[in-house]
Amino acid sequence: MVTPSPSAGTPTVTPSSIAVSVDLPHARVRVAGELDRDSAHHLLEAVEILATRSSRSWQLDAADVTFCDAGGLRALTGAHAIAASHGRSLQLVRRSRSVARLVSLLGEDEVFPPAPTSGSRSARVLCGTTRTA
Repeated sequence: MVTPSPSAGTPTVTPSSIAVSVDLPHARVRVAGELDRDSAHHLLEAVEILATRSSRSWQLDAADVTFCDAGGLRALTGAHAIAASHGRSLQLVRRSRSVARLVSLLGEDEVFPPAPTSGSRSARVLCGTTRTA
């Protein structure tokens, strides 16, 4: 967030407020505060830590996220991609109003796509808004 400086009128940058915790025994990441472009890496680093454990099913608790923008939404899809790349599943177990709104606008299956079934072909990665492979 940028706030005006009381001195020469030059804006100063105030770091965003985020708290991320990892519960290794329960394979759960909890995020609270502002999930945006500047703080997204904290969520992704926390999810990477879960890969050190043997649990196949991970949980993400975003009930206390007070603000979520497109960067935060990219972090959520990135967290899912990290889980999938390690052969794990990630479930969004709780969500705040701001997270729920963005997930519903994009679509639950776009943010957290279902795991491919054993008989399906390999998953394709689609690019941005063009939806091409």
